[in-house]
Amino acid sequence: MNLQKRNYLVYFYSYFAVQLIFIYINIFLPVYFFIVLNVNRTELAVVQIFAYLALFIKPVIAIYFDKKNIKRKIIIILSSIGTIVSFFFFIFSLNFLLIFGIFLGINFACTSILDVAIDKIIVDFSPDEKTRDRNALIPQLGGILGAIIPNMIFYLIFADLYSIPTWNLFFLIGVIITIPLIIIGFLLKPNIDTIKSPENITKNEVNMKLIGLMCIIVFLFYSERIYEYPMEPWILNKYGEQYFSLFILILIIIILLNAAGLILAGLISNKFNRIRILIISSLSYGILLIVAPFMDMITFFVLFGIMQIFSGFLLINIISLMIEFSKKRVIYFQVMSVFAILAMIIFIPLGTYLSSFMATEIIIVTAGIMKILIIFPILLMRNIYRKQNNLH
Repeated sequence: MNLQKRNYLVYFYSYFAVQLIFIYINIFLPVYFFIVLNVNRTELAVVQIFAYLALFIKPVIAIYFDKKNIKRKIIIILSSIGTIVSFFFFIFSLNFLLIFGIFLGINFACTSILDVAIDKIIVDFSPDEKTRDRNALIPQLGGILGAIIPNMIFYLIFADLYSIPTWNLFFLIGVIITIPLIIIGFLLKPNIDTIKSPENITKNEVNMKLIGLMCIIVFLFYSERIYEYPMEPWILNKYGEQYFSLFILILIIIILLNAAGLILAGLISNKFNRIRILIISSLSYGILLIVAPFMDMITFFVLFGIMQIFSGFLLINIISLMIEFSKKRVIYFQVMSVFAILAMIIFIPLGTYLSSFMATEIIIVTAGIMKILIIFPILLMRNIYRKQNNLH
């Protein structure tokens, strides 16, 4: 196989496997925990807090990768093995929350390291615009397929949502599909570790007020994860088990709409005012999120589909501004990224805990309000941004 094609396979399959695991954790485990096992949600929330703390390794390892010329191929191989082994153990220890939490944290750490390592290699092996576009597209395609496959498997094998043997088969299939990740690192180019990361430091002054406001925006953007665990069980209880399979098919469409939103945002956002896009997108997304839980089933899914387009525009433009405001200094970009991790550590367990005594509709509405609140730091940012540009 051509060496460059081997790298493409690594990019594709790494994103595929990580996204597949993400779907298992965030779409299907909530149903299994809440509906089938009926676990103690307070205990699960505590376990989630400690497991998600492992995500803090991502900004640390990203800074380390920038400063050190390390053996990335070895790192990718080891983190890939860790990802699969931890996936196997946490997926088959769901009846023991403490053990589940330990291996879930290990999985988060391994996938974070793998993600950073692959991203760094993609950057280093993108010498021209054509290669950059291709290297950006292939991992995203892998991620989209990884998000769709579990839903297709679920739809095909489930006849009884409460069948433990079927759930075990579903989990086992997921583990088997990701096993090739163990050997994927060996396919990388032999000279992958000889490429040194370019020096990206710029002398431009960083505006700390913009950095601070962007930290708040990132935090509020990821606050919607508060409904991550309550959402799917709530849909099941509200619309009935007979419609859950339909929801899985609709979820595939929603995933594709999110991908379309990301692609569209990537193509046209640079032609418009990014801050204005953020204001419109956050306001629209927040309003739809507040209204959606009180609609009938069809309207609910239509609104969520529309929201994915706005979500794509929010994500692309937030990342773009993070890059711009950091002035290519990795430390500042990672400081802003930490607030995404902080939001997940706070809001995912909080949503799990609140769902034990609070209506999920209220949790979703809360997420919508926090999405609208993004407008206020954006408006402050716009004023600072204008003053800064006028000075120059």
